Amino acid sequence: MKTIASTLICLLIAGSTSLAQDKTPKPFKFKSGIIEYKYSGDKTGIGTQYFDDYGMKSAMYSELTQNGQTTRSWVVTSGDYQYMWDPSKPGQGMKMKNPLISWIAEASGDDLESFAASTYEKMGFVKSGTETFLGKTCDVVKGNMGKVLTWNGILMLMDFKMGAYTSKQEVTSVKTDVPVDAKYFVIPKNITFSEMPGF
Repeated sequence: MKTIASTLICLLIAGSTSLAQDKTPKPFKFKSGIIEYKYSGDKTGIGTQYFDDYGMKSAMYSELTQNGQTTRSWVVTSGDYQYMWDPSKPGQGMKMKNPLISWIAEASGDDLESFAASTYEKMGFVKSGTETFLGKTCDVVKGNMGKVLTWNGILMLMDFKMGAYTSKQEVTSVKTDVPVDAKYFVIPKNITFSEMPGF
């Protein structure tokens, strides 16, 4: 569950201050994309995020190893819910209200940037200029826990240290406005999802 929770935080942090063509707030400036990550620190492994409809549809698959144990998880955001499951444990999963719905309800047009800023402030982060990462100029927020780099709403680097715990997630590949197979956003029908409280 810790792995799923950390993945959810990553997806929330990736929300951008962008507008799609219809002027409705959306998480990303790009219609679709495939983003590959690597993890280091207390957890090591890889992850891949697929998104479409400017991030309104999103799927994150990760394989993470911690203390010698490897966990695999899917987190799929579609419609009113986020669905989470471990493919090695068929038949059971968790779901929660899609946090993007409340994000869109609160954010609109001119106040998108201030809304994102206030979200970071609640987590103890403040804006800290820009940095270049993988040749891209990224927005930076920093706090006592570490720093986060985003590029056009895409999470590029998250480097945290909380006491003895360290966690680093960084992009290894970004492909935007590319075809993404709809299969990644399909919710398995053979899984019973138990509802969990939203964050």
